[in-house]
Amino acid sequence: MIYLCEREIGYDPKCIGFPSIGGCRAVVVVTAGGIFGFHLNGSLNSGKKDKFSQFISGHNRGGAGTAIYVACKEARSGRDIAEIKEIATAIGYTGDINWADLTSIEAGSAYVEIRLVPGNNTCIVAARAWDDGTDSADDNRGAYVDSGSRTIANGGNPTQMYTGVDTQGMRAFYPTKV
Repeated sequence: MIYLCEREIGYDPKCIGFPSIGGCRAVVVVTAGGIFGFHLNGSLNSGKKDKFSQFISGHNRGGAGTAIYVACKEARSGRDIAEIKEIATAIGYTGDINWADLTSIEAGSAYVEIRLVPGNNTCIVAARAWDDGTDSADDNRGAYVDSGSRTIANGGNPTQMYTGVDTQGMRAFYPTKV
């Protein structure tokens, strides 16, 4: 499992965790080789889009997208949907976009996990409220390691990355197609 902070792009064969999703979007592209995630903060621009699509196409487990999942704590807007469609176009994906609405989670941000269902080309989306005081504890983080499984979309690397987050209290969210 990999955890992606703001501006991070990463790969895992099974599950990606997204700490502190508030106004950001947790974006996952499913390929035959696993799942690729992007903790998309702020507005999408061509640099962010290109970095994500190049990460997928250049990764040894990359390839054609077979599904896209998005989870967001704020009500989705036409702009949000248009941005995800830009990502889909950049990776040559023409299928449905599956959107999990997390607005029912209490005020603040959320911890989100998007987990691939083996052999099914679908994902399970689970989330819970993020508790910055507990979840951001030093025990949950370690020194940032840039690797073939993660990179930063824009800006410099952070000094730390998440290495674990408590999943107690998570519940399933059922995406709708947009």
